[in-house]
Amino acid sequence: MPSDSDIRRQLEPWGAAEVDSEVSGLRNSVWSIRLHGERHVARVSPRSASVLEWELDLLEKLAGHGFTVPAPVPTASGARHLDGLVVFTFVEGREPEGPRDWQLVGEELHRLHELTPGWSQRPGFRTSRDLVTANTGGDADMSLLPRADAELCRRAWSKLPDTHECVVHGDPSPTNILIDGDTVGLIDWDEARVDSPLLDLGALPDAETAGLSLDDFRRAQRASVAWEVAVCWQLESDYTRRRLRELRAFSDSP
Repeated sequence: MPSDSDIRRQLEPWGAAEVDSEVSGLRNSVWSIRLHGERHVARVSPRSASVLEWELDLLEKLAGHGFTVPAPVPTASGARHLDGLVVFTFVEGREPEGPRDWQLVGEELHRLHELTPGWSQRPGFRTSRDLVTANTGGDADMSLLPRADAELCRRAWSKLPDTHECVVHGDPSPTNILIDGDTVGLIDWDEARVDSPLLDLGALPDAETAGLSLDDFRRAQRASVAWEVAVCWQLESDYTRRRLRELRAFSDSP
């Protein structure tokens, strides 16, 4: 993991930067920094250049359509990333706190899904429906899971209602959502890809917020939990065990 001094050196192409602190990151190393005196976020990713370019193209597209998302800040020479390092603008706000906030989040996710049908798949990634039969795609490697648990995940994805595929945020958890008045900021697009929109909507608190029937919401919840199990299998043992218990409970329910 890079040290503060390593990051400070890597940030030189962006200009005068100060490293405030390292913040939580699962697959990436993330720092709060100040660039020319203004607050920004620096992220070092192990992903390939083409995978990063897909994400940065998406963020620029979303910003152009009025979404509040982190914008990539180029170096003095115009590069958007160098050796996996990306600098983003800082998004202000707080985590969602109640039904009104979550209703705004649901509306913003629907707007994302309505904007992006036909978007090309992120290089090397697959949809959840693809992974019903395929073993690998993006952060998922189904061959690593015990056979019975892999089958639970695949069964959950196979039961999703047919819908258009589009860009999904991939991790719309409270820590990745920032509310500022009536504005919804969506940060940490590292897990974004093309998939069923139900994978995002199943992470919302209830069917009404998700804009789904109760049956479709339950299927979406189950598929969303299955995705978390699959992609986090090697990374977060306690978290994965908890989500696996949820998935098994879904499977045991009528």
